[in-house]
Amino acid sequence: MPMPGGIILGGGGGLVRKLSMLLHPGSGYRVKDIYVEIIGGIRMKIIGWDGRYDEYENGEARLVYRDGKTMLWISKKVPKPQPYKPRDAIAVDINERKIVYGDDRINKERDTKIDEAHRWKKLAESLQKKYSSPRYPAWRRRRGILNRIIGIYWRPGLGKHLLRS
Repeated sequence: MPMPGGIILGGGGGLVRKLSMLLHPGSGYRVKDIYVEIIGGIRMKIIGWDGRYDEYENGEARLVYRDGKTMLWISKKVPKPQPYKPRDAIAVDINERKIVYGDDRINKERDTKIDEAHRWKKLAESLQKKYSSPRYPAWRRRRGILNRIIGIYWRPGLGKHLLRS
């Protein structure tokens, strides 16, 4: 019983699911100017061509018939790149408290300002805790306390200070 969408060949042979054919360069197809000559005397005009790989040799090609269109997919033989030997290597390790960088001779450490930022956060939270009760969050309603907390959280230049130092 044939599979849906397949074509049965005569002689009790196999089942064709896709119409495609593998072609070898020289004996199966040739590319000349704006035409492709395929074995059996078929000559087709090239409609689309990616010219980035023109300097490389043609490899095997697959002739595919799909949705009423015939396409020839040509593979290129791209040589392996030369092994690259680096001149020097630099390592960078970024952690929460330190940034470490260097190579095989030098190793430098730089502290981040996470501790200072955490101190500012704790200071603002302690003001909120000091000036509030379960029934009445005074720090939200009293302008002086609120300004002190906002001044700690949004101190002008605090972000630049933490990043630069």
